[in-house]
Amino acid sequence: MSGRTLRGYAGWIAALIAALFLGYMLGALLQAAPPRQSEGTVEVPLGALLPLTGDLASFGKRERQALELAVRDVNDFASRVGSPYRFRLIVEDTRGDPEVARSKIQVLFAQGVRAVVGPLSSSEVSAVKQFADSNKIVVVSQGSTSVALAIPGDYVFRLVPTDKFQGRVLAELIWHLGYRKAAVIYRNDAWGQGLFSSFKQNFESLGGRAEGVAYDPRAQDLSAEVARLADITSGFGSPTAVIMISFEDDGVNIIRLMSRNPVFSGVVLFGTDGSALSSKFIEEVGEEILKFGGNPSTNYVPASNQLQQNFIRVYRSLYGENPDVYSMNAYDAVWLIALSVILTGSYDGEIIARTLPLVAQHYYGVTGYIPLDENGDRAYGDYGIFEVRRGPEGLQWVMTAIYEITSGRLLPVNATSGV
Repeated sequence: MSGRTLRGYAGWIAALIAALFLGYMLGALLQAAPPRQSEGTVEVPLGALLPLTGDLASFGKRERQALELAVRDVNDFASRVGSPYRFRLIVEDTRGDPEVARSKIQVLFAQGVRAVVGPLSSSEVSAVKQFADSNKIVVVSQGSTSVALAIPGDYVFRLVPTDKFQGRVLAELIWHLGYRKAAVIYRNDAWGQGLFSSFKQNFESLGGRAEGVAYDPRAQDLSAEVARLADITSGFGSPTAVIMISFEDDGVNIIRLMSRNPVFSGVVLFGTDGSALSSKFIEEVGEEILKFGGNPSTNYVPASNQLQQNFIRVYRSLYGENPDVYSMNAYDAVWLIALSVILTGSYDGEIIARTLPLVAQHYYGVTGYIPLDENGDRAYGDYGIFEVRRGPEGLQWVMTAIYEITSGRLLPVNATSGV
């Protein structure tokens, strides 16, 4: 496709997206005539790879709910604008296991799926990537952040910024709080290795010193690794920031082991997006977390907007809880895929992969604008600092600060509302 043709195609898509959304929003807000029905409909199988059990299960549950809501809204939209396409969600449980994810994307492919929301984690995305690229399946991850997966020209798109940003935010947060030494325990997988490397590079460039302990995410007994973390912490002396780069199940295990070791008495345990906002943390180790300073954790946060507030209100009314950022990303992922299909009239993976970045360039969703870089990843974004606090309704995660990525400023926020 020539540069002139591509620019014309992009302009056509931009105009069509604007026209479609304007018509849809006017119809919805003004309660105009009933949705138009096309003479026939075309069913589109939309896949989802979610951790419904195992590590990250509480996130997977919320994401599934967001996907169900998105498919409902997309199909309503398609009906209103006279599109024949109707999307049917097919969800497979990856259990947070890369090998299971690799198997499940093949199951989806056999059912005619050519576009998938998920997987959530970078290790899972890494596992499905070869099959997705070889078979032209578009993969839109709501949570993968590993720098190693920032690859141009593939079939993987990611709606969160990569960990080159989170590593910087975590380093500057800890430096801002007065720490010059950091002891880190991290998952020995694509995500954990990449985030630790990014943090260490950024922290040491500020003048700090960091040492890490890697652990096997599949291991049941992490006592040796936590003992090594204690050695590093005591060797550094006080004050030392202790950082845990984990998911839910392994994080609970580590926190329990740390709570029994006197070396960690009084330390602040920092976390990352792998465990921030985890309901399992609150349910199983909430009191221990309070003793570790509330587990201040970095997590990408989309800019607040009216669509987002409406989405949160509807989501809460349907499911009785607030959505997290990954659920919001999952919701937007469905729209990006669906609009690519509706606008081109094709459910071909190659065409979707070529169209989706153009749609994203002009789309405004519950997470705001979604600028994608040359690798198909969200180009930038701000980060919230979340901590566990005790409130009137018990323990809850609250956002206590926000790091503006463009200005490099860490700003306090009102930490009275729960997440």
